[in-house]
Amino acid sequence: MEESIREEKSSGTDRSLFEISRKDELGGLSLAYIGDAVFELMVRLYMAEHGSIRVEKLHKRVTETVNAGTQSRLSYILRDSLTEEEAEVFRRGRNQRSQTSAKHQSITDYRRATGLEALFGWLYIQGRLERLEELFLMGMEGLSKEVES
Repeated sequence: MEESIREEKSSGTDRSLFEISRKDELGGLSLAYIGDAVFELMVRLYMAEHGSIRVEKLHKRVTETVNAGTQSRLSYILRDSLTEEEAEVFRRGRNQRSQTSAKHQSITDYRRATGLEALFGWLYIQGRLERLEELFLMGMEGLSKEVES
């Protein structure tokens, strides 16, 4: 892999590691795979900024948020705020058949979580970072309101 990156750089391609050349070809599960990492990083950054400084507490709060059940609730919170294009990407991810499933979640929650991850992955690789942040913060605010109720 390291060799192929070097070859790309030496062949005159100035593409960054953070750019995906075939972004329009990625399927729902590939988008969800990327979105899972993007979502977890966003949660970690958010919790570090808004939560405890103790790593043990941070880790506990992050793992409570980065799971299929919470992601399913986030998708429900965000559903009316999505554009048609975003809703289509969500559906594409949600409707993919995966070889795995969440251990302690329903298949419905797992599929909604996969849809949300696909959406986050798609927004990230499209470079729509402001929209990604907007949806993330809207979702976190919605979760906070659920807790307060």
